[in-house]
Amino acid sequence: MPCCIPRSTRLWLAGGLLFSAGLLVGQRTVTPQKTLVHAFAFQLQEGAGEPQVQQVWAETRKMAAAIPGIRNVWMGKVTNRKEYQYGVVMEFENQAALKTYAGHPAHKAWEQVYSKVRVEGSNTLDIQGE
Repeated sequence: MPCCIPRSTRLWLAGGLLFSAGLLVGQRTVTPQKTLVHAFAFQLQEGAGEPQVQQVWAETRKMAAAIPGIRNVWMGKVTNRKEYQYGVVMEFENQAALKTYAGHPAHKAWEQVYSKVRVEGSNTLDIQGE
């Protein structure tokens, strides 16, 4: 049985449906996270340079992989505050995971490397998502 809708109309309808589906799939949505973010910025000690920073980054990745409850880690240069050169942001599943991190042996080992590179007195901030 032949269709009563002309071929050109069917193509336009199919194209419109495909375009609409692309719009729906491509829409950017932002979902607030209920995780906890632990962020800190620091200044390098005099004489410390890029090799020491890279060592801190390597130890940070190693620590994050060893401690349960750490979801993500970001490390890099601070671009909007002159009193700090570098920063780290860690995303934790919850407050309990942050407490586990604080007492974990991998965190203690990381502190040994980090404390040799940074000027005492980082700027730390914890944010609990709602």
